[in-house]
Amino acid sequence: MKCVVQGCPGEMEERRIVHTFLRNRKPMVVEDLPALVCPVCGYAVLDLHVLDALFALDPETERPVRRAPVFRLSLAPAS
Repeated sequence: MKCVVQGCPGEMEERRIVHTFLRNRKPMVVEDLPALVCPVCGYAVLDLHVLDALFALDPETERPVRRAPVFRLSLAPAS
């Protein structure tokens, strides 16, 4: 399948990705998600059944498989 990003010449490939998002203002990281990814621009597409599973994931009842530190990078304004 050709990449859906206008002007991108890439062909979408099946890959496993890591997806990070916020739920109730808390970061969540989900790994090993099946996705179609463009090797040229990096655009990723998730299937509807994968999205349904993500929306159904309840951080209050599911146990994380590992923990990761979260950092905030402070950069001085460019001069």
